[in-house]
Amino acid sequence: DNEEETLHLNASDLGDIPARYTIPAIRNHEFPIVGVYIDPRVVPGFKYRVRPIQEYWFSHQGCKEQWLFKGKALELQSVGRGYSRRITFTPDFGCLNDNPYYFWSDSRPDGFAFELEVISPGDKFTVFDADHVAAGILEIIQNQTAQEEIGHRILKSGEIEKTVRVRAICKVEWFEDDDHVVLPMAGVAVSTRNKNGCTTKIIGAAFGSHPRRGYTLTPGINRKLRSTVVRGDSISDVPTIYSISGLDTHELPVIGTYIDPRILPGFHYRVRPAGHKRRHLFRGNALRLVSIGLGYGKRITFAPDPGCLNSPDNYFWSDSHPDGLGFEPSAVRTGMKFAIFTGEQKLGEAHVFRADAPQVEQKQELVIVSGPDCLTIVKHIHVDVTCHVTMDTTGAGGKFLEPHDMRVSGTAIVAKNKFQTEAEIIRLENIGLDSQLNVLFFTQLNELVFYPL
Repeated sequence: DNEEETLHLNASDLGDIPARYTIPAIRNHEFPIVGVYIDPRVVPGFKYRVRPIQEYWFSHQGCKEQWLFKGKALELQSVGRGYSRRITFTPDFGCLNDNPYYFWSDSRPDGFAFELEVISPGDKFTVFDADHVAAGILEIIQNQTAQEEIGHRILKSGEIEKTVRVRAICKVEWFEDDDHVVLPMAGVAVSTRNKNGCTTKIIGAAFGSHPRRGYTLTPGINRKLRSTVVRGDSISDVPTIYSISGLDTHELPVIGTYIDPRILPGFHYRVRPAGHKRRHLFRGNALRLVSIGLGYGKRITFAPDPGCLNSPDNYFWSDSHPDGLGFEPSAVRTGMKFAIFTGEQKLGEAHVFRADAPQVEQKQELVIVSGPDCLTIVKHIHVDVTCHVTMDTTGAGGKFLEPHDMRVSGTAIVAKNKFQTEAEIIRLENIGLDSQLNVLFFTQLNELVFYPL
């Protein structure tokens, strides 16, 4: 708080009516509005929290501070003219004709204090390092302190630019670590307002108690800039280091001599060139991986696409795409059929007719089955598919099957031993249904399991 207990304002200093006001002191980061005095740093298009200014003694007697509009930071829409100026904020969606977010500047003798807010909980940014390389993505969880304006100027283009010191708690996904962490962030926000709205970037950002410094945060998330760093020595291969941009989080990297160790023959994958290319190889089909060759440029061979058995083009070399490739695991594919069980009771069947959502490998494990010579690789892959489902929910033993089209999510358990050339799906578990039936089974504590037919 300011040491002085009063603040003296003169509207004539702003080229307005020569009205003078003496009001209780406000905090350094706040802007006063009282009567015809409108602090010039209060500008439509930016967001503010507003509180009625209280006497110094009142705010230090344990009395709770009051905020307008439940303390929400709202975008200032307009400042009216005249002796009594209407201060209007942007209404909620659907309330354009019944906007409760306004007041008059002279409605309190001590005026109002405006607190600027240029970043808010839920805002998302892409994080760039000092070399302008995308390093991660970030979401604001909570502001730690009030945001203090340290600069305000009008650009030649007519845009208004504010420079603001910010501190917040953020959830950060670092591309290199492929990990989510919650960290404090401090930096300087540069917020610019033009006719299209307000955009904010953060410069000189530092993260953590032992901070990583020099980051720039740009508004919005651009996953095409996601960068993945891989090292050959981590898989006991040639000690190379590669950086791949544009892979999604569920895609496994292949570049140069490096092949992600989770990519194994016998399992199915969809393959896409990295970078900004979104078109998959092999007409977008998920094919069974047959073999991975040796050497620097490893030949990667898939089973032939059913549409080109006589002229297969189902192979490439790991270094044939300089930007790298992304392999998406595929456990459940269009056309597969499953029997639906709860316990030992069969409830119906499901026929997959859409499986274009990403399938994410959650974990991989080695399991010994019937002796140490029979190691089985088991993958747990999250799937989200759409099925034609026929299910008996009446308990009539299948006499009354009700047809449904529903979205089904769950974990596919896929296994392959050394004697098999193709991995087989064992079951789908942890089933979730986009249907009222999901509530029925949840309340009855019955777990659904899908078994392949």
